[in-house]
Amino acid sequence: MTMPAKPTETLLLTQDELVQCGATDLDLIGACLEDMFVVHAEGHFTAPPSSFLKRPECPHVADRIIGLSAHLGGNFDIEGMKWIASAHRNPSIGLPRANAVIVLNDAETRQPIAVMEGGLISAMRTAVVQGLAARYLARSDSRSVGLVGAGRIGALVLYVLHHWFPAIDQWRVYDLLPERLDAFARHMEGLGVAVDPVADFRAALAPSDIAVVATTADEAYVTPDCFKEGSLFVNVSLMDPTFELVQLSDKIVVDDWAQCVHSDRVLARMHKQGLLEREGIHGEFGEIVQGVIPGREDDQERIFFNPFGLAIEDLAVALTLYRKAEELGLGSRVKLVDEEWDVLFSPPVSPAPAD
Repeated sequence: MTMPAKPTETLLLTQDELVQCGATDLDLIGACLEDMFVVHAEGHFTAPPSSFLKRPECPHVADRIIGLSAHLGGNFDIEGMKWIASAHRNPSIGLPRANAVIVLNDAETRQPIAVMEGGLISAMRTAVVQGLAARYLARSDSRSVGLVGAGRIGALVLYVLHHWFPAIDQWRVYDLLPERLDAFARHMEGLGVAVDPVADFRAALAPSDIAVVATTADEAYVTPDCFKEGSLFVNVSLMDPTFELVQLSDKIVVDDWAQCVHSDRVLARMHKQGLLEREGIHGEFGEIVQGVIPGREDDQERIFFNPFGLAIEDLAVALTLYRKAEELGLGSRVKLVDEEWDVLFSPPVSPAPAD
């Protein structure tokens, strides 16, 4: 095999430059992720367990740093890592809850070809995956969406669903903080989504064709009465649904079984208690996108979708945007890697003479 020319520079991309490359283009990101899920279903990827940095003095489930490394094959053929940090109190001081950096490495030389802001990519791919889930798993005549969690991810999920499902005309939203819920409703109205704020989580979820939870709650509270017949329950969150709600499902769909049970989220806890095995789920989402197994088969099915969130999703989107940046000439180039041993064995540089 002929090795490619060794990259001598690394492309740095800011969030604004990523937007110029299409980071907020829902159809671009959707097509990219559908391709990625097929590659995942074909097994052309490597994804070791995530590395969690969790300090005991910071007990909240959202106070952590996660390192997610992976290789994605197929027409992507890229390696890299997302380093995502989160602090649950950040929004109260005007900061986003999570921030991230993505590094892309050439799959053969493993030289760093790009370093980019990862928070936007992570948020967009998270929201778009839920939209794809609705395409394959929700009823085609769905008219109502219920959301618990009036945050950035919740807003993006509603925006994606509004873009791809114009027939939906009911948007019920609940949040623990009334002022945040009011601000959320005003924000969504500006995006063309007429949100109906409701007084409790049951009023948001129970009547909805597509129910979404996107919070940082660390204890289960959403009971089976919130999972109506024929609906899709999208568990973006960590621990919101009870075991009993999950057990009501006619189909459980995950993005990656191994990653789901490696975590401390609801399916992992059920697995550890012997309540759920691989044979008890319908399958992985890529198998549905690929056409190997069916998605929704009738209008009465209750389908529970539990995406863990995969590093290969971030890499797929990041590579797509990197390629676009190369076409457009965007980003700043820096030389991070010198020739081997230069630092140790180059002739010493004499200090400049004093004036």
